[in-house]
Amino acid sequence: MFMLCKIHIEKYIVDMFNNEYLFFSSLIDFRSLKLDEGGRMDSRELNTSTTQLTSLKIKTNKNEYELHKLFKNFSGQFNEYLLDPTIKCCSLHLLDIQIDHPPKTYNYNISQMGDKILLIYNLESFFKILDNSIEKLNYQYSRKKVEYYDPKVQNGALTLHHKDNSFEYQNEYRILIRHTNGQNPVKIKLPGLKKISCVIDAKDYNNLRIKVENLNNTTIKTFPT
Repeated sequence: MFMLCKIHIEKYIVDMFNNEYLFFSSLIDFRSLKLDEGGRMDSRELNTSTTQLTSLKIKTNKNEYELHKLFKNFSGQFNEYLLDPTIKCCSLHLLDIQIDHPPKTYNYNISQMGDKILLIYNLESFFKILDNSIEKLNYQYSRKKVEYYDPKVQNGALTLHHKDNSFEYQNEYRILIRHTNGQNPVKIKLPGLKKISCVIDAKDYNNLRIKVENLNNTTIKTFPT
């Protein structure tokens, strides 16, 4: 069974739950050469293609210097990327859990991305609410599970739903909205979010279990922390 998790510090998660919305940040804010403790920053964010290089040269009018010969087993990449602050992103973790078992997608780094989790356990209802809210605002949008790639092997086009495989532990489900003005964050209202979600402590992620009880021939699924 799959669920979606929004992981952040308590004040943001509780506010999203109480006021029924999701927070979208400018995607360019996640592009940084410096990695952060929460694992959110990625120097390859917004890349649109990666080309593997077989040589590296400097040319002048008279001479050519083959720099790749200075390195043993030379390997390099040329990346093209967007500088478009109008693309907003909501990053969610896709949790996979089976009855009476701990989450298959557990990774210690996940629990370090924040102290609270907005746990969305009815995905069918969530996507209906989400799509309806975004379409009412006339935003172009896309949503799908992130595809992870090896930057030392990838050769060709990338989408904004691709990510460096060093972040594969995040098992990210990414929602993008386009053609919004400026770099200011956007809140997408989700009426009914409280009915299909709950807030739990991030430290309890690996303690989640689905319990099935038979009562009067009726199967009841619960999501205790």
